[in-house]
Amino acid sequence: MKKNPFDESNFEEVFKTFFGPLCNYVNSYIKDWESSREIVQGTFMKVWENKDSIEINTSVKSYLYSAVRNRMIDQIRSNQKLEEYKTTINIDETEENADQLNSFLVRQEILKSLDKLKPKMKKIFSLSKIEGLTYSEIAAYMNISKRAVEDNVAKALRLLKDDLKDNEIIFSD
Repeated sequence: MKKNPFDESNFEEVFKTFFGPLCNYVNSYIKDWESSREIVQGTFMKVWENKDSIEINTSVKSYLYSAVRNRMIDQIRSNQKLEEYKTTINIDETEENADQLNSFLVRQEILKSLDKLKPKMKKIFSLSKIEGLTYSEIAAYMNISKRAVEDNVAKALRLLKDDLKDNEIIFSD
């Protein structure tokens, strides 16, 4: 049986070996470092998610370059469709659209920050602040004390506040 180059023992080494060169490869086409990194990271995430079912008939390098190229093409097509859509509906930059975009971006930053919390704390915080459950309901649902719920929500708020205090998207003028 052929050894899987993406198993847990090899994945980190493969990532470290190919991440930089793959970013350079993508950036040579799209000329945007952040997007290049996102494409490569997304490719590695997909590889990791499907590591048990991937069959490689070429080298790991060839496989990764093909996978990144395909993801880059998909991203370019997606961006072209978005631009066509914007042109078709003639989006004008009104204050309302800017407010909607800002709300969306702020929400995305908060969700990213939420992902940094411990899973249990994130769940308690989400049940309270996003789902709107009371502390008593959360305590009963999770089979913990109401005090534990209060403590977790308070700590989550402190951690989120600390994590987001210098965020330019949230605190821009």
